[in-house]
Amino acid sequence: MYGLKNSFKKISEEIQIPFKLTEKDGTIVANFLQENNSRLISSLINISTEELILETYEDYSNCINLLKCFLEQELSNVVKSKEEIILDITKGREFSDDILKEIIKYKPFKLILLYLEENHSNVLNLIKEKYIEEENIIVVQDEYILIISKNDISNEKINMLFKLLRNNGVERLYISYCKINEYKQLKEKFSHLKDNIEICKKYNLTSKVYSENSLLLEKIINTISDEEVSKVYKQYNDLFSKLEPELIRTIEIFFSEGLKVSESADKLYIHRNTLFYRIDKVKKLINYDISNFNEAIEFKILFLLWKEALYNNRVSN
Repeated sequence: MYGLKNSFKKISEEIQIPFKLTEKDGTIVANFLQENNSRLISSLINISTEELILETYEDYSNCINLLKCFLEQELSNVVKSKEEIILDITKGREFSDDILKEIIKYKPFKLILLYLEENHSNVLNLIKEKYIEEENIIVVQDEYILIISKNDISNEKINMLFKLLRNNGVERLYISYCKINEYKQLKEKFSHLKDNIEICKKYNLTSKVYSENSLLLEKIINTISDEEVSKVYKQYNDLFSKLEPELIRTIEIFFSEGLKVSESADKLYIHRNTLFYRIDKVKKLINYDISNFNEAIEFKILFLLWKEALYNNRVSN
């Protein structure tokens, strides 16, 4: 029924036949009948998944089947499911707040965006079975899954979704989420979260949950000119090339976990002492102590620029 109500007036003006549409529970959807004593006749009309009662005056009995066909045909072009409307919004189409209020019945709300390389159908079934509540909306767009939920969903529950999917064999997985206060922000916020995930893919970041603003540094790095990226690469390539794949993964996990030792060791499946040994080895190789916040920030900027040049062919001669 989403998107219908704004179409009824236009249709009534075009066909010039008074009519009334009512839901089976008696709710009036549209009424263009005038006040008079003429007898009414009725017929059932099917629109999308809805069945409505169509009424008009007996004077138009010869036209009711034609009216019914016209309504079904015209309205089939405008009736969309809530999932179709959300998809249209992500692609740039605009809808009125009245329609969006019918779809998303709560405000503010949360938008959760998932990216995964595995088959979506199995993951969708798992999410619907274990995670989605009745009023939530779930939509698939290419390799992304969008979930719209009430704002009171906790960050902990979003992390539980991540763990649920990882525990069920989903390997590469990124989740980004944000709060939306107004319906008109939906497309912009979707694009923002999609940019977050594209950054994750570009830099091959650790699979995890990323809040709306948790990748600001990576986004800034992404805007730096090729000339500056090339300068950093030439200056630091010999130094950073000393880092073995094991140490690079250790650095990435350590940064991803906010320089927290216990969490990083758990993610790497190593003892805390092993992590300390690797951090010390990094310091000896490149003269940066990544356990120190200030040195870690400086190193991370240079490290990201180096990776940007290395993996995205941004080195000038």
